[in-house]
Amino acid sequence: MLAMLLLPALGCRSPAGVATMPTQSPVIRSVHLSAPSVPRFAMLELRVDLEAPADNPFDPAQIDLSAEFTGPGGRTVRVNGFLDRPWSRRLEGDREVLVPAGPTQWKVRFAPDRTGRWTARVRLRAPAGTAEHSPLAFTVTPSVSRGFIRRSRRNPAVFAYADETPFILVGENMCWGGWNGRRGTFDYDAWLDALARHGGNWIRIWMSSWNCALEWSPDKEAGYGEFRGVGRFNLAHAWKLDRILDEAERRGIAVMLCLGTYGEFTEGGFFGEGQWKANPYNQANGGPCARPADFWTNPRARELYRRRLRYLAARYAHRTCLHSWEFWNEALAPPEWVREMAQCLKGTGPFAGDPLDPYGHLVSTSYGNDAVWRIPEIDFTQTHHYGKGDIPDSAPVIREDALAHARHGKPHLMAEFGIDWRKGDENYDPDGRGVNLHNGLWSSLLSGNAGGGMIWWWDGYVHPKNLYSRFASLRRFADQVDWTAGPWQQLQASPPELEGPGGKPGDLRLPATAGWGRAAEEPWTITPLGPDGSRPLPSFLYAPAKPDLRTTPRLRVDFAQPGRFSIRVSRVSVAARLRILLDGQPAADVRLSAAPPARPGATPEYKSTALNKEHNVWQAEFDREIAIAVPAGPHEITLENMEGDWAEVSEYVLAPYRSARAANLNLYGLAHGRTAVLWAQNRDHCWKNVFEKRPIPPVAGARTTIRGLPPGRCVVEWWDTWKGEPVRREEAVVGPSGLVLRLPVIERDVAARVLPAPPARSPRDR
Repeated sequence: MLAMLLLPALGCRSPAGVATMPTQSPVIRSVHLSAPSVPRFAMLELRVDLEAPADNPFDPAQIDLSAEFTGPGGRTVRVNGFLDRPWSRRLEGDREVLVPAGPTQWKVRFAPDRTGRWTARVRLRAPAGTAEHSPLAFTVTPSVSRGFIRRSRRNPAVFAYADETPFILVGENMCWGGWNGRRGTFDYDAWLDALARHGGNWIRIWMSSWNCALEWSPDKEAGYGEFRGVGRFNLAHAWKLDRILDEAERRGIAVMLCLGTYGEFTEGGFFGEGQWKANPYNQANGGPCARPADFWTNPRARELYRRRLRYLAARYAHRTCLHSWEFWNEALAPPEWVREMAQCLKGTGPFAGDPLDPYGHLVSTSYGNDAVWRIPEIDFTQTHHYGKGDIPDSAPVIREDALAHARHGKPHLMAEFGIDWRKGDENYDPDGRGVNLHNGLWSSLLSGNAGGGMIWWWDGYVHPKNLYSRFASLRRFADQVDWTAGPWQQLQASPPELEGPGGKPGDLRLPATAGWGRAAEEPWTITPLGPDGSRPLPSFLYAPAKPDLRTTPRLRVDFAQPGRFSIRVSRVSVAARLRILLDGQPAADVRLSAAPPARPGATPEYKSTALNKEHNVWQAEFDREIAIAVPAGPHEITLENMEGDWAEVSEYVLAPYRSARAANLNLYGLAHGRTAVLWAQNRDHCWKNVFEKRPIPPVAGARTTIRGLPPGRCVVEWWDTWKGEPVRREEAVVGPSGLVLRLPVIERDVAARVLPAPPARSPRDR
């Protein structure tokens, strides 16, 4: 009978050919426990032999299997069941092949959170009636598992277990295996082993048509498993994801599971990632949506997606290694849709009652905006950032991004980053030094994010170059810090200055990192040591056609001698007319167009242009500097886009402006009570200078003053960030004006912990 559940002819049909619901009453033949006792937070599995004819066994309106678990103190948890099938794997050449290893089987999985005696009562609902099995008893024993990962109650910026043991994310994207016929889950075996050996505890997996997706249109040529269209799930892919999660859990690695990607709603794309024509929700493939935008609003599409969430939660939510659900990769889902699906998982709002995920896993998505991040059921924020080989260092970009998102009061991740979105970091790091990876890890954690930045190029860069030791160093440092002692604040430190006479004034180069969105109205004050404050400088200048986004950024500057101010324009959509005003008077007025030349053979100003099919507009790649002369003294510089759509700015430059005493260092850090952590980086030690084999002068004789620490004796512990070990401890005193910290010679970067000094021992104790 179980095999019959997948046959399409089981539903009755009237003479007119209209499907009717079966009239046979459902039956539960037997229920088998996987074990009479399980450790706390371990999986108890119920295998259910049932009889319930259905045209689509994945439709809970036809078969609704669940179990109610009752534990000590009368605590009850309702968990949905799911249809499973075992598979086995083998390699044929260098290609993974999955083979059925048995018939389909209905299951319920449960992770009990309390020790003691529990009972499980299985129920089956179908259109023709309801069946119930007598309760089965089992025992839950103590275990060493800490359970599920949550947001810390004491420090809103990080994750933790229920006992507030911090969980600091140290890992990478590991989104798919088996691309273009490679080794599939066998790839994950090797990758997870290497990451775990070096302290990695965190990865991100995609559920895409080529890796673990449940729903997709039938495509026999793709070789990605058996798809049956919308509302019917690929059990080979479901088993494949179970296998990967098993291996991650065995190695102590948590997973952010991304349930879909933007390519499902697009066509074409740089990588050919557009898949709307094959999307099962497309009407052309039997789905409910005439166009991609309908997916977010069509009631049938939303109901089908909730059904998918039900299956995912039923099958995988018992896992403590499942860190979070991420609805989308880089899809701009409307806030209303995100709220609905998050509430559906958590059983809040209109879905109050039994949640699909009774364990309350964390929920997020990408991309998000303020409206999405304000949703209570969205637990953390995240960003992706890449250059085009034009951003010398990811560290300041990640730093500014962390500061910009701290206002949401939730953990934040740099969930993807890389040197160039078009090609792997190995193209800029043939020797495998991992400088940008290293800088992205340390700048992220020490800027207040919930862990290290997550590099994207896992399969063509991190693993072939064996760069896992970069993760090990950060993990060793992170394990020494009590992140959940309470809220940590940004370190109050003066910009590092040279103690000697210093050199000549230099150029102050400031990356534009604020991203899409309306810029702040208040001006930025730019000191000779950098911006005074933590707000990132705007990346986009919007024309009046975008009144909800348009602002005119203002910069207050004070040049010690005559100089120049410039911006570098990287992209333009449609057109832009950029004006730079000096003290309210126009000093530059430049028109830029993304359209193809009107005259055949004319040479455009841009490097390249392409038609954005989604918005039907031309968007061009520029590398255009717009500069003005600035007299000595204080001034206000204003930027305006007067026409067109938008222009993207990559960098602001003031020359000469940087103080001769300014140390060539980035200094990022956090403080809590009498404790502080910091990371000091030689700005010249970035991937671009290493790649181009430029000399990197060490920074010597720099000092900073850390304010906000209580007065008293302290210990400063200096760390070698590349080896991941402390190299020196020294005593210091926090005086009335703060802790004067003299930095060691910095060739690459260093980290430090500032700790309360142990109490002095009396002669009697010696």
